[in-house]
Amino acid sequence: MRRRLLWPLGLTLSVVLAACGSTGTSSTTSTSDALYFATSNVPVGYVGESYSTDIQMAGGIGPYSLKLTDGQLPEGLTLSGRTITGRPSKAGLYTFTLEASDAALSSKVQKITLNVAALPPLSLNLQLPKSEVRGETRLPLTISGPRGVRAARYVWKMPAGLNVTRIVPSNNKTVIFWKVSSGTLTMDLGFKSTPANGAQLAMLTVRPSKPVTLTASGAVTTAVGADGVALGQPVTASVPSAPAGSPSTPAAGQPSVPSTTEPSTPADQTLSVPSTPVSVPTPPVSTPATPTTPDPAPADPNTEDSGSDEPGSIPLPPMEQQTPPAPSTPGGGS
Repeated sequence: MRRRLLWPLGLTLSVVLAACGSTGTSSTTSTSDALYFATSNVPVGYVGESYSTDIQMAGGIGPYSLKLTDGQLPEGLTLSGRTITGRPSKAGLYTFTLEASDAALSSKVQKITLNVAALPPLSLNLQLPKSEVRGETRLPLTISGPRGVRAARYVWKMPAGLNVTRIVPSNNKTVIFWKVSSGTLTMDLGFKSTPANGAQLAMLTVRPSKPVTLTASGAVTTAVGADGVALGQPVTASVPSAPAGSPSTPAAGQPSVPSTTEPSTPADQTLSVPSTPVSVPTPPVSTPATPTTPDPAPADPNTEDSGSDEPGSIPLPPMEQQTPPAPSTPGGGS
């Protein structure tokens, strides 16, 4: 009797288990998003400046690959992996097509437009508040269009009643000398390495004696590169007459500072360093003067010194020319 009851029960359980298994296998499905470009716009590039941008993709099945299928990149730029990098050499508007593919052999194309513009003129810019200044205020100083700058001068004709209390460099790669004279601020900056475009260089703290609105319309920027050559023309909003004379005053105390008109000031300073060794060869000129000492020892050194200034590096011809007049010298003395 028990066997008859157990047999239908076992059959029922097997049917139920089979049904459960069939429903479990039918529900296993996988879905993924289609491959697409997450990057549609790229930043502007500047002639002669380092450029790098990543092309982002999403969806599909990684890893992704990217290639150029139509058009061409700007001169000086290359596509490496998913990164466009290099240093563009020619301004213009460039349009090209990129094709992306994934591990599932799906592909997608995207047209990209890259604008390469001429680098804006190098300038130092004070970030001024738009509202009236009534108390101590800090003003950031930034740089644009650095293009290999190593030294720069910033001249600002300040509004009446404004005093500069301190200027602090923003990093240890910038050295600053500054002076205020007759209401004109002159800052001389030296850079251990070229700063990035838009980088903050210093923080100025100013204190007005009365409420004043700050403007930098008369600010002038002059800069030189590592070779001492001026980087373009001075950038100015409206050139005042005061800054033209004021840079010459601090130039004596600032050896590494370029002039506001030409880069000749730093060049002259570097050339003046070798001029010191030029005076070193003059002692050897007086040394050969010992053979002439038997006749007029005290008189000859004076005449040789005056002659050594002219021939300098060739002491022998002056000595031969001076020996004939030597007898006449004691004769004139007696």
